[in-house]
Amino acid sequence: MTLFEPATFVTDLLLAVLGMVFVFLLRKDESAGDAKRWWIRAMALMASSALLGGCYHGFAPNFQPAVDAIWWRLVLIVICGLGFAMGMSLLCELRREGERRGWKLLLGCKLGVAVLVVTLRPEFVVAMADYGSAMLACLVAAIVCRRPWSVAMIAGVALSIAAGVAQQGQWGLSPRFNHNDVFHLIQAMALFAFYRGGKHLSSSQG
Repeated sequence: MTLFEPATFVTDLLLAVLGMVFVFLLRKDESAGDAKRWWIRAMALMASSALLGGCYHGFAPNFQPAVDAIWWRLVLIVICGLGFAMGMSLLCELRREGERRGWKLLLGCKLGVAVLVVTLRPEFVVAMADYGSAMLACLVAAIVCRRPWSVAMIAGVALSIAAGVAQQGQWGLSPRFNHNDVFHLIQAMALFAFYRGGKHLSSSQG
């Protein structure tokens, strides 16, 4: 079986490993509340999307077009799930249990619409727009609320925006290290910032 886009495969795999390391470190906090538990799920989904995406870039061309299409849609759906988990974490951080019902419904509807759109129009920019809306909410909350996690979250969002600009602008370093690989390296730094922010999320259940 041929390995296509080896640099993209390797950088995605490293991103997945880094994400799972951060998941393990965050899970060690036994006092984690709802906000932190949802953030851990978000980190796990980030790692999963990197693993699925890396394997897609590396091996999908070996399979039939139908398999390729399903595989790519699965990558995009996981990214949409990541946006949902980030939104739920922010909701649990900022709202008490009794105040969350309407927001949960809104986030669930947003996820459903995003999954439908990427299924019909499987483009990376569509999934990134959904994920990006969750990051934008985190950015606004970090600036307005000024919580212990604010600085790290702002850094994570800023780095993620830089990664997205590099990816969409196709800013590669060479034909063998393309815009996707640059995206992964910058996103790895963003992932560290998100881990640092996640450590300071509230341990309260309410």
